[in-house]
Amino acid sequence: MNQETTLVQAAQAEGLLPDAAISVLNDPAPSWVVTALGFVGAQFAVWPFLAVLAAFGAGVFFELPGSLVMAGVLIAGAVAGLRAQAALFVTQLCVTALLVGLGLLAFSLGKAFSSHNLMLALLLIVQVGVALLVRVAWVQRLLGFLAALTWMLLQLGASDHGYDAMRWLFPGVRNAVLLALAWAAWARYEPRLSVQPLARQVAAFADGVGVALLVVALYCSGAAFFGGGAFGGGSRAGSADAALAGTARLFALTPMVALQALLVAAAWLGLVRHWRLLAADKRRELALLSLAYGCWLVFGFFTHDGGVVALVGTAAIATGRKRLALLALAVLLAQLSGFYYALAWPLAQKAALLAGIGALLGLTLVALHWLGRAPLAASSASAAAHPASLPRQPRPAWTLALIFGGAVLALGAANHDVLDKEQVIQSGQKIYVALAPRDPRSLMQGDYMALNFGFPREIETALEQADSGRTQNRAVVVARLDARGVATVLRVASAHETPAAGELLLPLKRMQWRWVLVTDAFYFPEGQGQPLQAARFGEFRVLPDGRALLVGLADEQLQPLKARLASR
Repeated sequence: MNQETTLVQAAQAEGLLPDAAISVLNDPAPSWVVTALGFVGAQFAVWPFLAVLAAFGAGVFFELPGSLVMAGVLIAGAVAGLRAQAALFVTQLCVTALLVGLGLLAFSLGKAFSSHNLMLALLLIVQVGVALLVRVAWVQRLLGFLAALTWMLLQLGASDHGYDAMRWLFPGVRNAVLLALAWAAWARYEPRLSVQPLARQVAAFADGVGVALLVVALYCSGAAFFGGGAFGGGSRAGSADAALAGTARLFALTPMVALQALLVAAAWLGLVRHWRLLAADKRRELALLSLAYGCWLVFGFFTHDGGVVALVGTAAIATGRKRLALLALAVLLAQLSGFYYALAWPLAQKAALLAGIGALLGLTLVALHWLGRAPLAASSASAAAHPASLPRQPRPAWTLALIFGGAVLALGAANHDVLDKEQVIQSGQKIYVALAPRDPRSLMQGDYMALNFGFPREIETALEQADSGRTQNRAVVVARLDARGVATVLRVASAHETPAAGELLLPLKRMQWRWVLVTDAFYFPEGQGQPLQAARFGEFRVLPDGRALLVGLADEQLQPLKARLASR
């Protein structure tokens, strides 16, 4: 232990450096770029050797007790190498052997025990033990990450019989809460415990656990929506009609939701005390922090792990872990996006929610201004004594004119577009164009049917050849109508071409690297798209000058389809 470490430990013991972490002292780990490149290089040396062993000893290494012995040999050899603090490449070889050994150990324990909980518990004990034995900080962080993931898969307080496969997709909330509480407790008392034996190992291990908690929260925030069809539930993942779409539990005060709210409140109280914001001269800071955590508290009613992210992120802020705090902020933003993405509300209600949040922020700014009136009053008294020091700045007249002109311009442009589309609907010719739909979800616009028009391949080829440099975003094609009004695209129109009898011009535009007619999407209310899955044609209105508008979808018999809630 060098002199710098001794001084920092003494300062921590006296409470002079509450945010310092002993784990960062004398850390010999190179940059992550060098570490990553070295790890890739080590794979080319380790895996061919392991492949040869597997080829000649598959009957021994993949059957008990041989697999268990081989796992023990790999783990023990890796620990010995990592304790020796060898060169970087040797360390990378040892890490690869360690990961292979842990994987083989999990495989062996899974075959040896019928209880998944027992298998995971033994694997967790080995991961923690190895982390305390090795002497490379970044390896300890990696083991903390893996141990946290293993902990997430344990079934706490439940029978181990009939292990649910969905458990692997959605790690347990109870596990995450307990682990987050333990991590926050360590972060709180880390300065006092940093002088204890194994403090460095535990600090590095805890860093990996904190990252794992946030990564799991990020994963689960998207898994509930994007994994809707992962187990063959009949709906495609990402579909608005998937079984798990729109399942945000709005204001459902379940025990776990209440626990998440308590975690957010505890995180707020801990940070208030840590920053000593209850002092009279810190009212603004307290109000801002209360606003942020108040919004976080409300958000806790919409997610199962918002409190976990709040607790980990707050502890990271309080202990100076900047990168972990930034990761927590990124996870929070992803959770907010995922919540809005999966929320089965009409767009009008979503807009009302956003407007309410804006009003709340506005009221908060007013409140902050009121809280700061005392120092402002002092400034006003000073200005009264010296009236020339703060001359009043009149508002320029052109400011109001600019605001008014912008409003008129925006409203005029919107109304002109509406009138143009109304003219197309009223006067346009009804035609049908074949399409092949699918139904993803738009983050801001709601649910929609993505339209893929059935143009002949030679037409698409001609369009691409005519615009090989992709500099044109618009084109015109000639189509022929059959007796039912179904349009068949014949050719790309030449400049100033006049269609023959029974033909008409259709405008195309390039959207997302493909050519579409008018639009590539048909929007409908959230969760009401199941009837539209039978769509085979798009119903358009077309004017002789080439203007066109999509007005609806139709089935194989050209019967119009309407969006409606599916009966469940």
